[in-house]
Amino acid sequence: MKINKLNTTAYSSSILIIFWTVLLITLPINANASVSPTRIKIEAKPRDKVKFNIVVKNQNDTLRDYKVSYSYYVQDSDGFQKEIKLEDKSQEGPWDWIVLDSSETFKIDGKQSLPIEGTVKIPSRNSYGFHNILFTVTEMTPRQTTGVTLNYASGSLIELTVSGSKKRPKTALLNPMIKIDKESGLSMIHLDFENKSAYKGRLFLEAHLRHNRRLIAKIPLLNDQSHKSDRIYSSVFPNNLVHVSGTIEKPLTPGDYEIRFVGKFNGIRLQGFNHKLSIDKSGESVVDDKPTETANNRLKKES
Repeated sequence: MKINKLNTTAYSSSILIIFWTVLLITLPINANASVSPTRIKIEAKPRDKVKFNIVVKNQNDTLRDYKVSYSYYVQDSDGFQKEIKLEDKSQEGPWDWIVLDSSETFKIDGKQSLPIEGTVKIPSRNSYGFHNILFTVTEMTPRQTTGVTLNYASGSLIELTVSGSKKRPKTALLNPMIKIDKESGLSMIHLDFENKSAYKGRLFLEAHLRHNRRLIAKIPLLNDQSHKSDRIYSSVFPNNLVHVSGTIEKPLTPGDYEIRFVGKFNGIRLQGFNHKLSIDKSGESVVDDKPTETANNRLKKES
């Protein structure tokens, strides 16, 4: 039995050595490029022409070919961002406003850098609001006849805010609800926040919970992305609805409750809104009054 174990071990070791040897032969040499800065913030007005600068560095020892492509980010209802690549070059967007002083394909010698100057030409119409453009540089690694070919990409995120007529952000508070987890005994307050403006903004929102007119808890409300990032605010993209929630530490009994929502969005203080709810024996809440659009109420400018 000992001889069989030794033979099995030796056979397995031989297989691993052959596997790693083949893998090292078939994989190409590491290749990459860096793009700096990684984030560019631009504030402009319609008809403006704003210049920006990007530096692409070839971190390889030999000459490499590169190409430029564009994509953008969208936000889901939980606050997480997803990159959308432009598969069709005919798709119109703010990337069409960018003009580079170089072609979209270029070469860089080993360990050398290429400065690229770009100009954002803002149209006179339909340009106001927040736009994001991901400027991506991809290394065109020569395709291997065998094994795996890896193309490395790096990018710079351009965040463009084009000012328009000065209008207060139009937002809405929707679907307030309290749910009780019967196993843990913890209660969660849920709310949908809708940003109806063309601008991205930071949302600071808090719920003041009262029972029989007595304040029993103040609960910060955040989307899932902010909860996981330990942020004290939620970023909300233009024309987007996000779910926000917060944990109520104290146990709740069935009965009538009142929630007052207070906070600010994009530097504008939101007037408090009151919502009445009744919690039944199942732990579900019933909203007694209708959702309210914040645009229909007085807003206070944050000092």
